[in-house]
Amino acid sequence: MAGHKYEQVRDHLLRRIRDVPVGGQMPAESVLCAEYEVSRITLRRAVDELVQDGYLVREHGRGTFVTRPRYHLKHRERFVNEVTGFYTQMARQGHTVTSEVVAQERIRAGARLAATLDISRATSVIRLERLRRVNGVVHHLAESFVAEERFPGVLTTDFTSTSLYAYLRAHHDLLLARNEIVVGLHICDEREAALLGVAEGSPLLLATSCVFEPGGKPVIHGTSKFLPETAELSFDIVADVE
Repeated sequence: MAGHKYEQVRDHLLRRIRDVPVGGQMPAESVLCAEYEVSRITLRRAVDELVQDGYLVREHGRGTFVTRPRYHLKHRERFVNEVTGFYTQMARQGHTVTSEVVAQERIRAGARLAATLDISRATSVIRLERLRRVNGVVHHLAESFVAEERFPGVLTTDFTSTSLYAYLRAHHDLLLARNEIVVGLHICDEREAALLGVAEGSPLLLATSCVFEPGGKPVIHGTSKFLPETAELSFDIVADVE
């Protein structure tokens, strides 16, 4: 299996267990290892993520059984050893993601963005702001910035049902190698509160990210403001064992 083996095993298992009733038992690890032609470490990592997301449960001495996520409105965004967009992550888990484009405009970079994206302060930057929903429920407010000179199509592309990451891969053959993320608390202002349907001054989870291509050049700066009651952030830090 090419690419990240555990991700492919995880995604295939997720599709497979959707056809299994709650309480159904999964094959033994040794059987799955042989079937997917992967090591026990790789298989356990794939199963671990499905356990964390609530699709499987381990019972000591009995085996692994199919269950269903306990939180129907609480969606986990993973920050793992791969760089994917929110759309891809949620789609893998079987959710429907839609975006309402709030702003799609050209602005001057200014000092902060210039430093973050390693560009001139006078450079034109495209600001893309989207209100994102998962299965029809408001999930978070996302804001992304890219240099217009390099990615001019971002200004006019319809991102209602298109991932920014997928667009950049498809139209610019862009590989995303690293995502640096800082998570903190943000108190929403009046505008954000109206968009998210919460009271002004409500606390939000704020994830600020900078995405780099191979070679270390920053290409996307973004922020995501999450509703704590409908989202959680998960960090998976592992050694590269295979």
